[in-house]
Amino acid sequence: MAYVEGTKGRPFLFGEGRERRAIDISNFFMATVPVTQALWTHVMGADSNPSHFRGDRRPVENVSWHDVTGPDGFLSQINASLIIGEMARQAGVTGVSLRLPSETEWEYAARGGPRWADGFQFSGSNDIEAVAWYDRNNGGPREPGFWEHRLRSNHLLGTETHDVALKTPNQLGIYDMSGNVWEWCQDCFTRDTSTIPTDGTPFVGDSSDRVLRGGCHHNWAIHCTVSKRYEIVAEHRDECVGFRLALSVT
Repeated sequence: MAYVEGTKGRPFLFGEGRERRAIDISNFFMATVPVTQALWTHVMGADSNPSHFRGDRRPVENVSWHDVTGPDGFLSQINASLIIGEMARQAGVTGVSLRLPSETEWEYAARGGPRWADGFQFSGSNDIEAVAWYDRNNGGPREPGFWEHRLRSNHLLGTETHDVALKTPNQLGIYDMSGNVWEWCQDCFTRDTSTIPTDGTPFVGDSSDRVLRGGCHHNWAIHCTVSKRYEIVAEHRDECVGFRLALSVT
């Protein structure tokens, strides 16, 4: 996990355009890669892999927000395991628990944490080819009419996930925050960004939608930017949706 130094009273600007907001973030840790299928099966059991595109080093996908956060979900299981105890021992702390990041934490880390003012469009670069797996570099077929078909269809033609950490990391040493898989955040989704907490905590509301960030392997570049917000129901599963772990510092 990468240490993400907080804003220390100098807020970062969340979002884009007229909706940008000043947000304070506390120190925390963010996983350097999305949760892989190897980690998922280690925690949840050898026969538990829900992923469509199989590979130990590929991100786990096809998981709902409830699969991650529910009473018997991944977070409950990993926080009850020896893994978290060993992490706490190495860090010399107690009372540690892994969680999903808030949306504002996610964006702050994607922008490079204290180096957010670098202003990169994607996580770590303005060159998406350097940092992300997305529709244009995914190795799928390119027969005549391919892109025209994609514009008319939601079919995931010829795209798939890739092993984590093959692209260039961002300023914090964090990989794949643009592209590969969308990542769940803890927040309920709200279109009114003025209601998002300014202290880095997740937005809690009565919506059934949750926040996804980062874009995925079949998306256009615009979906893989550090500011793109997306919402979907918490029960949703497909081969484009995974998650990443965060850890608070106390």
